[in-house]
Amino acid sequence: IYILYVVLSTMAFYNMAHVLFFYDVNNFNRLEPAAILISIGMFIVTIYMFYVTFKLFWSYIPQENEQKEIIASATLISNRQKKNKTGQPVNPIKASSVIAKMGKVDYIVMLTIVIIYTIIAFTRIGNMSAPETGYSLVEKGGETVFDMGEEVLIKDMWDFPGYKENQKYYIQYSSNGTDWTTLNGEGTEWNAGSVFAWNETQLNIWARYFKIWPAVDNYEDSILEFVFRDDSDNMLLPVNSEEYPLFFDEQDIFDGRKSNMNSTYFDEIYHARTAYEMIHHLYCYENTHPPLGKVFIACGVLMFGMNPFGWRFAGTLFGVLMVPIIYNFSKKFFKETWISAVTTLLFTFDFMHFVQTRIATIDVFVTLFIMLSYYFMYCYTKYSFYDTELKKMFIPLGLCGVTMGFGWASKWTGIYSSAGLCIIFFAQVIKRFREYIYACNNPAGTTEGIEHRYIIENFYKKFWKTIGFCCVFFVVIPVVIYTLSYIPVSDGTDRGLIARMLQAQKTMFDYHTQLTDPHYYSSKWYQWPIMYRPMYYYEGIVSDNLREGISAFGNPLVWWAGIPAFIYMLYLLYKEKDKKAAFITVGYLSQYVPWFFVTRTVFIYHYFPSVPFITVMLGYSFYRIVEKHPSWKKAIYIYTACAIGLFILFYPVLSAKAIDPAFADRWLKWFESWVLLRSE
Repeated sequence: IYILYVVLSTMAFYNMAHVLFFYDVNNFNRLEPAAILISIGMFIVTIYMFYVTFKLFWSYIPQENEQKEIIASATLISNRQKKNKTGQPVNPIKASSVIAKMGKVDYIVMLTIVIIYTIIAFTRIGNMSAPETGYSLVEKGGETVFDMGEEVLIKDMWDFPGYKENQKYYIQYSSNGTDWTTLNGEGTEWNAGSVFAWNETQLNIWARYFKIWPAVDNYEDSILEFVFRDDSDNMLLPVNSEEYPLFFDEQDIFDGRKSNMNSTYFDEIYHARTAYEMIHHLYCYENTHPPLGKVFIACGVLMFGMNPFGWRFAGTLFGVLMVPIIYNFSKKFFKETWISAVTTLLFTFDFMHFVQTRIATIDVFVTLFIMLSYYFMYCYTKYSFYDTELKKMFIPLGLCGVTMGFGWASKWTGIYSSAGLCIIFFAQVIKRFREYIYACNNPAGTTEGIEHRYIIENFYKKFWKTIGFCCVFFVVIPVVIYTLSYIPVSDGTDRGLIARMLQAQKTMFDYHTQLTDPHYYSSKWYQWPIMYRPMYYYEGIVSDNLREGISAFGNPLVWWAGIPAFIYMLYLLYKEKDKKAAFITVGYLSQYVPWFFVTRTVFIYHYFPSVPFITVMLGYSFYRIVEKHPSWKKAIYIYTACAIGLFILFYPVLSAKAIDPAFADRWLKWFESWVLLRSE
């Protein structure tokens, strides 16, 4: 009867899906969040039915064995619920746990993953050269004239501006040097375009002379290079180029078009620019985020120059460093190499991790410090101050506070993680207090080698020392780190450091509370786990049938599987009071829940700090499954291999590797709301 029920239900689900998704598409929007959730629900129910079928018929348990399992389970539950006279659980006192250490095999596995990912991550992140020498038309008195030597057909003009965004100029051209025509019409300003990027202006005009001067004379300006081309894409060098050598001294750098390899894209126009301004002690235009992330970007620029490789180096390096961090955390969390490797691979080859760390924005930095702070907090939770010296416990606790401060100084989302850390810390305090209460009711006893008398005599002393330590390392030091991060920031005033920092907080708050303008690629918080709308960062045209694109979203086998994994964590928390499930859940929710209440325009990349917790939730789910069903380990290896396979399949639309848009539309665009590559 049950098998018949499964077959009929599956057929009914298929019939319903066919009607809604294919037969009656005009009356059913299959891309609505509700429709997607219904589909996921149907899929989960179907899988569960087949699982029960397998459990009942292919893994049949004799009745006598089943009775033994039921009795054993009931006994375990009874022991957990048993209370002593004081109403406290039996033996709540626990000694410090042994923290798993990395072994030789762990180092080999971890380093192998790191090396492979490093090669992939640093491949084609950007050119190591870009125009650097600039010319200020404002400083040079304004009007500049280029002479082509003779009247020629000029198809287009390319310019590479410096750190000033959307500089305005007037341009006129002439064939004889007497009669001048204003580009795009009389009184029309010409916009130089995005900073540190090649910007094209289509001309298709016959001219010998070009005259350019600033539209406004009361601001700094800088254009680093000009390129003129004829209708055969050959460069045209003015005969008087030696009069303006800084405009034409880096012609060989131009490779024919604008791309992610030679120009800024998306918010790099703000963050890479700010890094440049910090280095040269200029007014910092972008002040909507704390500055530390841009300081790291500036370090890459100082090492490799103001070029795409330079401004993306630090973020890519931090993306690589995330790999050993999550492996070490997994090793301490699971204590087994195989699941540590699985968890690390799922995170390493998540699409968002790859894309978001190869663009010069600040999300990578705050995410790494969030990972570190939870890593150190987890290490702290494995100790008990009843059998461990405080100075030893203060090492991970202090490092947690310091990395939390670095997270604050990188982006305000780092403050969200502080709520989770606070919950975990005070859960430990409550645990220590319960142990103290138990010891007070049994003063002569000893539990796990810890004398109750020692607990009674030392609880308050160690408690207040710990609280005092936390006041310094979780309040004072983070505030100091946050304030000091503003040292390289210039706001165009003579304010002191603290005054500049406080004014910046007001500016940031006003910006984020007022940013409500609609954006085509924005998405709601509840759409992020299902990846309803990826963030389309970059597009490029190579030829008629070759396109480039970069989209930020998650690996489907990681993000979609993370939904049931999170539900399973809640189940473990409710059913078994599982502390590991609680730790991951608190970390995940501390990053995700605050976005429920954010009213500004938001995007899927805001979900990036949650991705490490998603992969650990998946790893813990797999760990628990294999614990009960060891034979499933091979299936998990296959699952991980499939996740890596998806990364390889989607690699072109994550890295801007040119492919035929027809391939992307057929194999990669799984939903209409996904914009991965434009075919126009």
